[in-house]
Amino acid sequence: MVFLNAPPEATLTNRRPAISPKVARSYRYQLAIWCRRIVVLATLLIGGLGLASSAWSGEFDEYAIKAAYLYNFAKFVEWPTAAFASDTAPLMICIAGENPFGDALTTLSNKLVENHTVVVRHLPAATGLDKCHIVFIGRAEQSHFKSILAKLAPFPVLTVSDIDDFAQDGGMIGLVEAEQRIRFNINLAVTRQANLKLSSQLLKLATIVN
Repeated sequence: MVFLNAPPEATLTNRRPAISPKVARSYRYQLAIWCRRIVVLATLLIGGLGLASSAWSGEFDEYAIKAAYLYNFAKFVEWPTAAFASDTAPLMICIAGENPFGDALTTLSNKLVENHTVVVRHLPAATGLDKCHIVFIGRAEQSHFKSILAKLAPFPVLTVSDIDDFAQDGGMIGLVEAEQRIRFNINLAVTRQANLKLSSQLLKLATIVN
C-alpha cells in the first residue's frame, strides 16, 4: 500500500541547523515530492468523496466508494484510439454478472471523462464485455472470473474487482478494504499487454503486484 511520509523534520521546525546547500536542496526536493503526493491523493479521492458523500456522512458504504473509484480510474487511464468509435464516443463502464452496487452507479451516468460521456451497463450474463472500457467483476463471480479475464485478454479493457488477490491472479486493478478504507493493487504487466497506459500519478498511489 502507499503511505505518505511526513516531510523532513528540518522543514517543520523553526530551529534550523546550519546545513550545506546540497542538503538543503535535498530537503526541498523531498518536500516537493511529498506535496505532490498530497495533491495527487486529493485529486483521486476528493472526487470520489463527492460522488459518495452520503456514504461518509453515515455508515461506511463500500460500494458507493468503489463506484467513485471506478470513475476516478477512468480519468487516469489512456485507452488506444481504436477503443473509441469517435472522439466523443461514450466511455462504457460495465458490471459483469451480479451487480453489487445497487443504485450507487447511477451517480456516474452522464459524467464526462475528457470528451467521453460515461455510460454504465449491467451485463448479467457477462457477455459483450469486449465492447466495454472498464469491467467490474464482483465477488459473486469468484468461481469463474479467470474465464472472464481470458475472454477479455485480447481487448483494451480495464478489469477491476474486489475479489481477493484479483490483481495477483491476472486482473488489472484489485480493490482492497482495510479499516473502512479502499486501497488498490495494480498488475502493471497485464495492463501493458492490453495496451492501456496508466498515469504515473495513479501508479504512485497503488501497490504494484507483478
